[in-house]
Amino acid sequence: MIYAAEFFIKEPNTTQIVSMHQDLTYWGLGAVDGLVTAWLSLSPATPASGCMDFVKGSHKNAILPHTDTFDQNNLLSRGQEVAVDVAEADKQAIEIHPGQISLHHGQTIHGSGPNTTNDRRIAAVIRYCTPQIGQKSGATDYASLVRGTDRYNNFTHVPAPAALFDAPSLGLYQQIRDAQARVMMKGAQKSTGLYN
Repeated sequence: MIYAAEFFIKEPNTTQIVSMHQDLTYWGLGAVDGLVTAWLSLSPATPASGCMDFVKGSHKNAILPHTDTFDQNNLLSRGQEVAVDVAEADKQAIEIHPGQISLHHGQTIHGSGPNTTNDRRIAAVIRYCTPQIGQKSGATDYASLVRGTDRYNNFTHVPAPAALFDAPSLGLYQQIRDAQARVMMKGAQKSTGLYN
């Protein structure tokens, strides 16, 4: 199933970063193995443009404590940051170029620096999951079946849009964003405006 798909863009010569974090911390799915993020490069992702840094073997950790920084320079919903010191020597820069992908587990500690180049850093991010996993913190969650059969019914199935930007699809998109925001921002002391 496709759990989510989005573009992740860093504008040229900007200071925005993604702090070191684990994806599964705020998604309400728990510490699961049934989810992987495919990060497809649409422009060069280099250390200069703010490519991702991974901490080798960190997917074997439990979900670690995180701190919400709400830093305006942080592209994450809460500015979430893993509450452990990550040494620079433990980070591995993952340089990839248009058409290449990286795959990472939802518990992998990762983040990225600013884009200091004159070009946008653009990625299409697709998160795949198995139907066995399910939402633990919210009333419902959504995914699109891409192959096989869902015998678990843990997700509300999202159909392909009938037409580009048609009203029913846009309404469903907003419904999904609202449900995900309630889970993602659960317990937050304030909002960044990205998720209410």
